[in-house]
Amino acid sequence: MNRNAEQAHARAGDSAETGFTVSEVRTGKVTPGKGRDLWRRIVRSRHIYLMLLPVVLFYIIYCYVPMYGVVLAWKEWRPKYGIWGSPWIGWENFETLFAQQQLTRAIKNTVVISLLKLLICFPLPILFALLLNEITERRFKKVIQTFMYLPNFISWVILGGIVKTLLAMDDGLINNIIAACGGERISFLTNPDAFYWILILSEIWKGTGWGTIIYTAAIAGIDPTLYEAAKIDGCTRGGCIFRITFPMILPVCTVMFIMQLSNIMNAGFDAVYNLYNRNVFETADILDTYVYRLFTENSGGNGYALSTAVNFFKSAINFCFLIAGNIITKKINGYSMFTID
Repeated sequence: MNRNAEQAHARAGDSAETGFTVSEVRTGKVTPGKGRDLWRRIVRSRHIYLMLLPVVLFYIIYCYVPMYGVVLAWKEWRPKYGIWGSPWIGWENFETLFAQQQLTRAIKNTVVISLLKLLICFPLPILFALLLNEITERRFKKVIQTFMYLPNFISWVILGGIVKTLLAMDDGLINNIIAACGGERISFLTNPDAFYWILILSEIWKGTGWGTIIYTAAIAGIDPTLYEAAKIDGCTRGGCIFRITFPMILPVCTVMFIMQLSNIMNAGFDAVYNLYNRNVFETADILDTYVYRLFTENSGGNGYALSTAVNFFKSAINFCFLIAGNIITKKINGYSMFTID
């Protein structure tokens, strides 16, 4: 009798957890552990969904609703008719764009800058996070973190001004040092070959410290007993980094890599716009600045449609890289953005 009571109590507990009654389970209307009723789970976790609601509404209103404007890529924009009323012209906007040499140059510069960021700027936050984890003095560690995070809170307008002041030919700090050493002053800001490195170094200065936050948080979630067991087995500090710390944060690194790869056609408008000039368009003009000029300088009045066509092209390429990166990383190490196990 007691055993039957215990079984009935267990079934009642299971039904309370799943949201189904015992009769529903017995009659086969639902299968425990399979095909759970989504609505009942939402009602049961309604407080969590209410907290999520503002975020969902934000993305729906500001990200998904405006997406209907993408049809402008296949239309001739006429303000008096609006987006839907403007006449369809098919692929004419794309033909106009790809016939321009400036677009080819912008695509090349965008890909080169994005690859340089991927190869140089992406690994640095991981390296700094690993090094910060080895600092045992808490006060010194906080000071280092503060100085690393601080540049992120400086806008690109101000940071661009600082970089231009440092590299100015007449009275810039760098050229003053070169002149003091007996060298000739160099016009860094008008040299197309120097722009890539000026931009990458500025990106490292501004973004590396802030990027370490994600990896530092991932490192903080590692079980300390793993390090204790490794030390007992005679593992060195370097061995702990390469055998415990780095493998444990590899899933996070994989997700961040895929996200970076999916932005291959976004080289960073703010950074480029505040550092470039017409003398370095050969290496500095990217898709975002090209779109900006289409929008502001297009004399034919079809800047909206042409800009939309370029952005649609960018989004399509980024989506392809996102899927490819997810598949490749899953094949290599078993971790991907959509399935981390």
